Amino acid sequence: MRRPPPARRAALCLLAVSGLASALSACATTYDTTLASEQASTSTSSTLPNGSAADLLPRLQHEAEGLSALMMAGKDAEDSAQRIQELWDAVKAEVNTKRPDLLSDFSLNVGRCAHAVQFSRAADADKAARNIGVLVAAYLGN
Repeated sequence: MRRPPPARRAALCLLAVSGLASALSACATTYDTTLASEQASTSTSSTLPNGSAADLLPRLQHEAEGLSALMMAGKDAEDSAQRIQELWDAVKAEVNTKRPDLLSDFSLNVGRCAHAVQFSRAADADKAARNIGVLVAAYLGN
């Protein structure tokens, strides 16, 4: 019996992996209600910053630029990542209205900031900060 050519083997492997991923994503999720009640008692509410995108995007950029330094110093980078997310949430609708072409890139890089903090990857925070700087400049027309 002959083996299939490498391209066909790769295609079959890819098909098997995607089928497995689909099967796993269809699994039911169970929730532990005791965890939900404990988490609800410790949650805090936050208020989104006020201002226009022209005011808040430079603040978001500044916060992103300092994120990797906080991470390397071992300081509380989670708070900074949260502020970045809150600033983005406050201006997202305005950016979507005025420059919808930038929306997905902003969202991706704000998410990259949170991911960098979660996995202690300061280089990813630097990359996100550079990208956010370019996006802010594009939005503000600088």
